[in-house]
Amino acid sequence: MWKYECKRNLTYVIVGAFVGAIIFGVLGWQRDFFTEVFLSTAEQMGIENAQTIINPMMFYVFGAMFIGGLVNGMLLLFQFVNRFHINPLIVMMIFMIGSEVIVGIGTLLLIPSVIVYIYGWLTIPNRKQQKELHKNAVTTVKEAERVYRLHHIYDEKNEEYATSAWNIIRRVNILYFAGVIAFLLLILYVENIGVVMVGGVIFMMLFFQLTRYKNTALQPIISLLYDQCDPEACATAIFSLAKKSHKKKNFHLTQQLAQALIYLNDPHLAVDVLVTGPQTRNVNIYPYHTLMAYAYYQLGDEGMVKHHYSECEKNKDTKPNSPAAIFCTQALESIQNKIDLMDQNFSKAKSFYEKVLKSTPLQFQLVDAHYYLGLIAFVEHDLYEAEIHFTYVQEHGNKMYFKQKADSFMETITSLKEADK
Repeated sequence: MWKYECKRNLTYVIVGAFVGAIIFGVLGWQRDFFTEVFLSTAEQMGIENAQTIINPMMFYVFGAMFIGGLVNGMLLLFQFVNRFHINPLIVMMIFMIGSEVIVGIGTLLLIPSVIVYIYGWLTIPNRKQQKELHKNAVTTVKEAERVYRLHHIYDEKNEEYATSAWNIIRRVNILYFAGVIAFLLLILYVENIGVVMVGGVIFMMLFFQLTRYKNTALQPIISLLYDQCDPEACATAIFSLAKKSHKKKNFHLTQQLAQALIYLNDPHLAVDVLVTGPQTRNVNIYPYHTLMAYAYYQLGDEGMVKHHYSECEKNKDTKPNSPAAIFCTQALESIQNKIDLMDQNFSKAKSFYEKVLKSTPLQFQLVDAHYYLGLIAFVEHDLYEAEIHFTYVQEHGNKMYFKQKADSFMETITSLKEADK
């Protein structure tokens, strides 16, 4: 939902305006050129004594409007891209060809956009409820780790995954900073605006490549849960990475940490991690609601599960075959499945998990599906079917709490079989 992006967009525009005021006002970049343009335009408009109108503060305002407008234009372009799912390469071409148009539109709509951003930020759905959750939640990385250590194993040998990831992230951050400095020097010392715009496009392309490289560095940590079914190792690595990067409130992998906590049967801490994380936006809002619904299912709160179903439905993309619409459909199906389980609508729940078994390549999701299929079969007194699924969980569940549950169910099944002899 666009309102979740308003606070971020407002911050970007304000920072852009501040940077523009420094570049054009304090550093005086291209001051002579813009003065000449202003005098020429004033002469064409028939304004006499235009020289007397020029005031040093004018360059601060102009700089703030220009860079703020550039940032706003890019944000509007990205909104357009996300809305109609346009290829990023086409976006680059649009920016290179029509950069002046983008800056002009962004500057023209700067003040209206700021008003919309403020309105959207202040009217985020369920803002009061979100504040209440924040009030009662574990709100810092240090406190979350302390609570985690009270209930779960923190194995320091898994910190090596965080060390490896952090070394790459640190190098990427240095390259980010070097790129920003190089771009600022380009702005200050190159007179040709076209060259500056091309430099900006190259910087953005390199930025996207570095971001992809940084995300790849996090894959081994994610794999601990997704492929090895080891939520303890995954959570330990994420906590360690947060400490190494001096994070105070947010985690690099908030979604994966919440998943690990859910599969360690710690829904309270999972909810705390999710609600104190960064504001969700775009397609990221669907995993947020899915995980919150899963945690509240574990807590037995059907009202909150239905609440997150409703919130997810409100953000449904109207374009039927778009990626966002597909993610939303999957999220709604997942949350509806939890509602079906709570309402003991086992036939629908069984169909959902059988579909998961056929479609997912991820081991932790297979274990999840097998566990619930075994649970449904056990409740329906189909001990043969339950044994098949629980055996799979025992063999592949590793450190997911489902394995302990499956062990317990298998003991019960064995006892029942022996009693029938």
